[in-house]
Amino acid sequence: MNPVLQRKLRRDLWQRKWQLLTLFSIIAIGVGAYIGMAGTWRDMDGARHAYYRDYHLSDFLIDLKRAPEWAVTDAAHLPGMIRLEGRISLPVLLDLPGTNQPITGQAISLPDQREPAFNQLLLRSGSRLSDPDRAEVILNHAFAAAHGLKPGDRIRALLLESQQDLLVVGTAQSPEFVYLISPSGGLAPDPKNFGVIYLGESFLRQRSDLQGAYNQVLGRLADPRPAAVKNSLQALAERLDPFGVSLTTPLSEQASFRFLQDELTGLEVQSRIMPMIFLSVAALVLHVLIGRLVNQQRTLIGTLRALGYARSTLIRHYLAYGLAVGTIGGLLGIMLGIWLQSAMVAIYRGFYELPGLVAHHYWDLSLIGLAISLLFAALGSLSGVRRATQLQPAEAMRPPAPQRGGHILLESVHPLWRRLNFRWRSILRSVFRNPFRSFVSLLASLIATALIFATFSMIDALDHLMGYEFEQLSHQDLTISLRDPVALAATREIVSLPGISLIEPELLVSCDLVNGPRQKRIAITGLSPDARLHTPLDSQGRRVAIPPRGLILGRKLAEILRLAPGDRVELRPLIGRRIPTEATVAAVVESYLGLAAYADITYLSRLLGEQPLANQLLAKSAGAGIGERLQHQLQQRPAYLGASERRQVLAQLDATFGETMGSMIFVMVLFAGMIAFGSVLNTAMVSLNERQQEIGTLRVIGYSSLQVSGLFFGESLLLNTLGMALGLYGGVLLSHGLSLLYSTELYRFPAIILPGTLLISALLMLLFLLLAQGLVYLIIRRLNWLESLKVKE
Repeated sequence: MNPVLQRKLRRDLWQRKWQLLTLFSIIAIGVGAYIGMAGTWRDMDGARHAYYRDYHLSDFLIDLKRAPEWAVTDAAHLPGMIRLEGRISLPVLLDLPGTNQPITGQAISLPDQREPAFNQLLLRSGSRLSDPDRAEVILNHAFAAAHGLKPGDRIRALLLESQQDLLVVGTAQSPEFVYLISPSGGLAPDPKNFGVIYLGESFLRQRSDLQGAYNQVLGRLADPRPAAVKNSLQALAERLDPFGVSLTTPLSEQASFRFLQDELTGLEVQSRIMPMIFLSVAALVLHVLIGRLVNQQRTLIGTLRALGYARSTLIRHYLAYGLAVGTIGGLLGIMLGIWLQSAMVAIYRGFYELPGLVAHHYWDLSLIGLAISLLFAALGSLSGVRRATQLQPAEAMRPPAPQRGGHILLESVHPLWRRLNFRWRSILRSVFRNPFRSFVSLLASLIATALIFATFSMIDALDHLMGYEFEQLSHQDLTISLRDPVALAATREIVSLPGISLIEPELLVSCDLVNGPRQKRIAITGLSPDARLHTPLDSQGRRVAIPPRGLILGRKLAEILRLAPGDRVELRPLIGRRIPTEATVAAVVESYLGLAAYADITYLSRLLGEQPLANQLLAKSAGAGIGERLQHQLQQRPAYLGASERRQVLAQLDATFGETMGSMIFVMVLFAGMIAFGSVLNTAMVSLNERQQEIGTLRVIGYSSLQVSGLFFGESLLLNTLGMALGLYGGVLLSHGLSLLYSTELYRFPAIILPGTLLISALLMLLFLLLAQGLVYLIIRRLNWLESLKVKE
């Protein structure tokens, strides 16, 4: 570029540095959001693939009653199988030093004298098992850290009916438990209340009555396509069926894998949407800014053309103005993105046990972010550049003709117009005579308000989800898990235990539900007809009665299977007699966690060929929580597996999501506020430059700086109030869109619209508007209005 024009460009940028600062910020947020989210996605996806590959995550898991070793070896020769391996997995109660009550966990066997073929352990401290027959244990690292356990400590574990004293020799991580949640379900990892322990295969066999046999089979498949996986697992389940197959779980349905996959999918979508919003606003604001710059420098452009500067030279010069803005904003965005990526990775490390999860800098993402910034800046500059180069030298050297001041549409509404004072007439004329600038201001306000409302709405959705699941749907104080189903008569004596005022039985049975080509494996919950502690509700919050026959389905499950009340579905129990039957869908209820299905407990037991059974008990306690005496009494019962407190689970969810949601609110409100603040300030500054003579005139005839700034405030208030109203509606639509995005089989976030949230969003937007207008007032106050009255020919 010509040295003279380079100096002019630097001078123009410096003179408008404060006006451009907010524009730089908007661009930086857009680029930073892209680099931060896309970089975090790459870090997590790369760490996930490396961990799964290097430590051989199995493609599936089959639970069965008892399969001899030879049966597993024989099944490995089925078509589509690369390798099979058996192991032992048992529920366990852990008694830790310093804890008042046992903690539920899962005990998993490790092969004698070799590494497991699948789900290998990454040792974090200590050593591996020295002898498979010795009472040694390796703890899940997150569980050990939550309880301050280390190699050399001792814990007690209840395996079936025998208490074992175990020496901790190490802590480790497994790709099977990247997201450590209890098999009973949940939203957040809970290493304090659920643990995984690893024992020698010989040691575990001797204490589980599984000599020469396994109760779980893991494996690797040759073809990873969903249809091939389904066919291979079906063939394998049929081969192992004589040994009591109870559950077949492909990798895609394992809870840990699903949580991580759903999070990565949402992160990938957000990394594309968020930057586009901010960069689009920046391009529109830059369009207004460049257009005003060209109008101001009209005479200068004509002079340059008359002095022989080519049209292409001026094109490059004014395009360079926009590209300079895009470059500076893009570089700031790269720095913001690197920080945001590091912060997000640190947050995700608290949820996911991915050993290779560290923030890496990706130069290609930085270059793409900078290129996107330059692209949007160039698009925002094109109109002004075209206007600058279309002027003929002789025409451009004359001052522009005064802006047309014709009647606006509202002036034809005489009753209304006559009632308006001078101030509001001036405001309305300015708004309607600059339609594009007004549109940009309105659009920026709309987007900012929608983002703020949608952010707060997600918090409302989480609160509603937890309140619905843990207060409206569930009313028990304790959930007591049993090792095996027992007759209902055997559960009644628990009511007499100290601290128990009410007991209700539940029966959870794994079943396949089949509707034509659609099939889903879920756990059906059997409830008593008069159940009071777990009450399914419809979409209106009304209790739904348990029918004597048939099923009640959760809404998400009904959508997956394409079922409605009155339809019939094939039900195939995976335990008991396992005889398929047809069941009628009696009702569809609302649920937000997992895939819910309910049936009468007697009806469900009859399908298994048994008398009424229960494998879970809901209890109302007379005191607060599980007392030591009650805990001791429960432990004396062989069927007892563990107990969880509803209040404790709810508090843990609040603690886990509270900090993360708080950070998200702050960042999103700050980003949205920058859009609103930057748009208001830039629009006001352009308007100030255009109306300097008008401002000077008003000051001469006696208007104060505050009264003059009131004209600009009125214009901003009018446009932003309309933008806020539309933005609140847009926020409602965005909230519904986010509820669809976060609608998975594991959890659903409802779209919750609360009047208080609408009000808070509007008040925050008004705060950003007032901050921007305060700055405009300071600028007007310092304006040399006598100089602005001098007409420059």
